[in-house]
This record gives sequence, structure tokens and C-alpha cells, in this order.
Amino acid sequence: MASLFPVLLLVASAVIMLFELRSLMQSSAADYYHPLTQAVTKLTNPVVNIPLWRNIRLGSFFMHGFIVAALVALALWVLIALFFLNMPPLYIPLAALLMLLKTTGYLIVFLLLAQALTSWLPATRGWSFLFAQINAPIVAPVQRIIPPIGMIDISLMIVLIAIYALNSLMYAVLRQIDFGLLVIWQIV
Repeated sequence: MASLFPVLLLVASAVIMLFELRSLMQSSAADYYHPLTQAVTKLTNPVVNIPLWRNIRLGSFFMHGFIVAALVALALWVLIALFFLNMPPLYIPLAALLMLLKTTGYLIVFLLLAQALTSWLPATRGWSFLFAQINAPIVAPVQRIIPPIGMIDISLMIVLIAIYALNSLMYAVLRQIDFGLLVIWQIV
């Protein structure tokens, strides 16, 4: 039963990232006809298009994927609390929120690195363009402050450094608040 715990966390993290990616793709108006966009859309449509949350937005950002991801994280931590860990009921929504935050960070780091790597190879221009479209809402504020210098764009690196700094800040804050939440942050 204990060996099932890491597998459950891994599968749930992948599902959460899939729904977060759907929200990012739709919010950034990524190329709808790209194979990755088509795959993500087909995998997530049955759950995302439920009328209850289909049209919920925060400005121009579609929230439906994050709502489904939050529900998946909450269901996961209810299962973990029932079968694997003896944790207080208050920790369940906090653990789901921490997992949602950390998987969002992992997804953004993956997308930024994928954009950087695919931009170096001429054969992967389509993928690079898609990743640039998805990352545009995240990178654009940094590019307004520090525009690209010729062919050198350091905005991706600055966003990556900011994410790692936020991760370190979360470790420091959770260490001061509660050790149990720090452990949850480390395992998700």
C-alpha cells in the first residue's frame, strides 16, 4: 500500500498539469491546430466543458482548467488522508492548494525550458512557436521591463530565477508556519 503512494502522487500531478496546460493554452490563444493543442483539448474537453465552470474567467484568463485541477488535487488529498497519512482535516485543502501551486511552477518551468531548447533547433520551429505562445502571458511583463537585446532574450531566464526564488520563499515561509505543511510542500 505504501508503494502506491508515490505512483498516486505522480499520476495526480500529471493530470493536474494537463488541466493547467489546457487553461494556459486557451488563455494565450495558442495555435489550435498544433498536434499538442489538439491532444490536450481532446483529453480535457469532457471535464472542462461542464457548464458549471466552462465560462469562468479572471480577466482574459480561462479558469476552468485550474478549477478542475483544484478538484483533482482536493480529491487526491482526501484519498491520501483516508488511506495513507493521518492528517488533520484542515491540512487537506491546504495540501491541495500547495500541490496546485507547485505543479503550476513545475509546468511553467517545463514550458520555459522547452521553449528555450526548441528555439535552438531549426527543425523544431513549430514547437518553439507554440511554447512561445503559451509562455507569452508569463514572459511579456518581464520583456516590457527588459526587452530583448538583439538576438538575446533573457526574459525566460529571469522568469525561471523568479520561480526558483518563490520556491525558496515558500520553503522559508512554511518552515516558520508549520512543519507539516513544509513536508507536504516537499513531497508534492
